[in-house]
Amino acid sequence: MKFPILPDPIQTVTTVYNSKISSISPKPFAINSTRVDILEENIEEINTVLQIVKRGNRLEGTVFTNGNLNRDI
Repeated sequence: MKFPILPDPIQTVTTVYNSKISSISPKPFAINSTRVDILEENIEEINTVLQIVKRGNRLEGTVFTNGNLNRDI
């Protein structure tokens, strides 16, 4: 498994991303904004992701995960 690491020298923060693309439905949460990090996607993939997120859904498939959200840890 590979976990992409993206340093941000301006904010002096380093982000370690999951080996799979994280996708969590915002529906169960009382939120009014969503952050989408784009790493290697092309414009078509970006547009698809944004459409799905705008509808309040999560990305589905074998390359996506919702982490431990639905698991006891």
